[in-house]
This record gives sequence, C-alpha cells and structure tokens, in this order.
Amino acid sequence: MKLDPKYFNSFLAVVAVVAAAIIIFFTINSQESKRAAFKRRIVQQDSLKAVPWTTIESSDSLRIEDFKDQYVLLQFWSNWMDNPELIHRKLVKLQDASKAKLAILSAMVGFKREEAVGYVEQQNLPIAFVVGSTQFSSFGVPGVPAYLLFSPENEISFISFGELNKSQLDSLRSLVAGGRP
Repeated sequence: MKLDPKYFNSFLAVVAVVAAAIIIFFTINSQESKRAAFKRRIVQQDSLKAVPWTTIESSDSLRIEDFKDQYVLLQFWSNWMDNPELIHRKLVKLQDASKAKLAILSAMVGFKREEAVGYVEQQNLPIAFVVGSTQFSSFGVPGVPAYLLFSPENEISFISFGELNKSQLDSLRSLVAGGRP
C-alpha cells in the first residue's frame, strides 16, 4: 500500500498524536502503579518508624516511634517544589489546631547542607526538619511531596502524594482529632 504524498503530513500528525497519547497513558499508569506498590509495601513493613532521622540544625536524630501519644506526619519534600513555604505554613496551622496531638517531621530530599540550614533558619517554624534523601531512596518513595501519617500506635493511617488539597487536609485534621476522614 502506497501513501499519497499529499496525505503524508496528515498521516505523520495522526501517528504523532497517537504515539503521544500512548506515552502519556503508560507514564501515568506507571506512576500510579509505583504509588500503589509503595503504599502496599510501606504499610506492610514497620521499619520506617524505627529509622533514625538526623535533624538539620544538629547531629541529633529522631525516630517516629519516639513521639509518644502523638500522631506524626512525615513529609518528604524538595526545593524544586512550588512554594514550600506555603505548604509548611498550612502544616503548622494543622499542627496548631491539633492541640499538641501532631508532630511534623519534614524530610528534606536533595538539599545541600548549607541550603537546608538556611531554609530552616529563615522559616523558623515549629517543625522538625530532618535529612531525608537516604530514606527517600531506600524506601522507594515514588515522588515529592509525599505525606505519611503515623498514629500514636505507630501505624500508618494516611498516605498522600502531591500537594495536599483542602479535602486531604480536612481528612488529616479529622484523623488527628480522633475521628474518621
């Protein structure tokens, strides 16, 4: 079968659109599969709560299991995210509304030490900023931002990827208050 030259450009355009659609579909499907696999894997294991997290401002380390009678929101994020300051202010509001029931561990991924220390000093927020690149890689977190909420019993009760929307923040607020999302 021979293609008439006057239809060649149209044919290429259709092929390009179909190929782009297939690539987009498989990219999204692959990312969703990675997220679902991560959720299954992370809920089944319990080592994340015992991992030491080095704080940015000192050489001290924290563990999720060290926070007794509190929920712990573990946030993985990086400096290439849009407006991290706004996100952190939202998390502080959530923390304030919890009446000391919520601690926040903000795991910084891909930061140079000086950059991380500068951000923490500039923001001066009641959040525990910790080094998170190693844990991000070793646990196979499928992207930033990622949020994991640990109950006072150190069980994961919430996992989210991407920017938290109002509904997700309300779910977190409800979980921490002792209700259901």
